[in-house]
Amino acid sequence: MGLKGIRDAMGRASSRVLRTPVSPRALGHKVTRLLDKERTSDTHGHPIVPNHLIVAFAQKDRDRFGNAEESLRRQLIEVAHTHARLKGLGLTGPLSIDFATNPRFRTGRCDISGEFRDAPIGDEAVLVTSDGLQIAITTPQILGRNDDCGVVLAGSNVSRHHAEIRADQHGLFIVDTGSTNGTLVNGIAVDTHRLLHGDIVSIGDHELRVEVV
Repeated sequence: MGLKGIRDAMGRASSRVLRTPVSPRALGHKVTRLLDKERTSDTHGHPIVPNHLIVAFAQKDRDRFGNAEESLRRQLIEVAHTHARLKGLGLTGPLSIDFATNPRFRTGRCDISGEFRDAPIGDEAVLVTSDGLQIAITTPQILGRNDDCGVVLAGSNVSRHHAEIRADQHGLFIVDTGSTNGTLVNGIAVDTHRLLHGDIVSIGDHELRVEVV
């Protein structure tokens, strides 16, 4: 369903349930305008937009949405996802929307703000090499020159057991295991680093991009 179709469906569905000066269709327009306004580029030059939105209502408008709030949240997330996909815009983490009440707002006023939130990733991720090869991440996973490593990386500037990817309750992280030439994430030398979607891990001459699958 295209963006216009989603907005039309939102308007039809909500008009049967909600009687409020703040219409879901208007909210959909506000969401897409915010994404376009807050568009920026990540460290690799890729266009990105906020992945966490906060929708603030007047108290009366918030009360009128009642039990339809969760349905509205899902619909607005779908609008944002569709807009980002059509415009080729990336997200730094899962898209989420929170609703808030501003006691200073008059009925009919609604403001939307956005935040960039990096989200730790879980085990469903891969390392992508510079030539596009995808290597599934399984933890614990050692990266290095030795044949017994989970990810074997050739080169004299790669240690035998160079680094290790581990997991905890918060997601994945990489640990430099005493390598000679160090482990870099996004160009910065690290001892231990929480891995996020889009991170670039540099070991020797190898660059590995972390991606959620």
